[in-house]
Amino acid sequence: MASKINILLVEDDEDDHFITKTLLAETDNLDYRLDWAKSYEQGLAQIRTRSHDIYLFDYLLGKDSGLGLLKSLRGISSDTPAIMLTGKGDNKVDQEAILLGASDYLEKSSLNADTLERSIRYALKHAETLQALRKSEVKYRTVIEHSKEIIFIANEDLNIVHISRSAEDYLGYSRSEIYEMQSQFLFEDPLELVKLQDEVAELGSIEDFKLTVKSKSGERKQGLLSAVLEPEEDGRFFIHGIFSDQTQRIRAEKAMLQSQKLQSTARLMQVLAHEVRNPLMNINLSLGSLSGGVSEEDAPLLEIVQRNARRIDELINEVLHVASEKEAKKELTDLCDVIDKTLEQVNDRAMMQKVQIFTEITDCPKLLMNAEQVSTAFVNIMVNAIEALEGVENPEIHLNTYSENERVMIKIRDNGIGMDEELQSKLFEPFYTAKTNGVGLGLASTLGILKAHEAEISVSSSPGEGSEFTVVFFVPSHVK
Repeated sequence: MASKINILLVEDDEDDHFITKTLLAETDNLDYRLDWAKSYEQGLAQIRTRSHDIYLFDYLLGKDSGLGLLKSLRGISSDTPAIMLTGKGDNKVDQEAILLGASDYLEKSSLNADTLERSIRYALKHAETLQALRKSEVKYRTVIEHSKEIIFIANEDLNIVHISRSAEDYLGYSRSEIYEMQSQFLFEDPLELVKLQDEVAELGSIEDFKLTVKSKSGERKQGLLSAVLEPEEDGRFFIHGIFSDQTQRIRAEKAMLQSQKLQSTARLMQVLAHEVRNPLMNINLSLGSLSGGVSEEDAPLLEIVQRNARRIDELINEVLHVASEKEAKKELTDLCDVIDKTLEQVNDRAMMQKVQIFTEITDCPKLLMNAEQVSTAFVNIMVNAIEALEGVENPEIHLNTYSENERVMIKIRDNGIGMDEELQSKLFEPFYTAKTNGVGLGLASTLGILKAHEAEISVSSSPGEGSEFTVVFFVPSHVK
């Protein structure tokens, strides 16, 4: 040993103390210092000083027992080794001592120097190994607890039995809530859970499984899951996995794709609008010249041409407005005021179609915005929801706001006809519409407005299950 071993012997029999002292003196390779406690009380007092590397406890200490000292030692230190000494073998006492953490159980009648030295060396080495493992465990837990990724252990049904602290911030649930939940409530699509279970069971491991989960607030979050199936000795299996959030990356990619589409379409619209406006001006000038010289019979025809020419001109103005990227004047505005204005503008239309609008406004920070433009964007979404409710029994729209991690979210959800994935992918494209009388500029204009405000918009929908639009504004830390 590199340093002297401090040994405490707790023994109330002076003869047994002398024998133990003699056996230790006969050892060849132990560099030690032996202290002697003559009673249970003295032994307990010495334990509390934490000044010894190993303890030798006599089993019988008057009316007390060495097992009591062992319990006290484990309450103070879980790793310091202890050896139980007894006058005669007792399998029941042996088992109880081992369960309490004794390193060894030795009978005094068969004890010799070699046995005692070997037992002490084994106990110290075992304690050293336990301490190293405990340090590794602490490091491992520290890595898990401070990891930005979500690290978890789940049973065969994918119900979570342990999860890193990062899940609380990410999902909004406490870990105790997650442990009590069935995993299906965390999955956006229960079929993803079934597919995940099948692949893990069949392959034993998976990498980068695309997954969509739901936070406590209902927000959809997307990421990649890697996991491995680990068998236990009792025949059970546990799944060890890590979930890497990809929500912001996917949103950024979608936003970039939408922006690129919008920019290319805007350039095309500007060219087309100018090309159409030039001949349209000639048509309007010609119509003005004709207006005074047409017969009464042809006057209605001239009016039809003039009316449609004006309509074309209005469409060109709308196209140029959507394509325009001019910076609007922004002011610090209460989000609640903008929402109130939006509801005022759509209220009559909702009443005509007997649509009930429910609101739950929990957070309304002041945001730097052009109130008129943002209200227009919200109106476009609300009108889209109202039109999707035509013919639906008990039509409803729910408008909610809440804050999360310096973001304020506005959710507009309806119980209308819903949309398939193809329609969702084209929803914000100019001139794309599923309506018979629509132009397809409303949501394209909404995307342009929100992009100018550095806000995000996403939609979640399934045919027959309604749609939910989520608008996210980023709130600077100094603005509350």
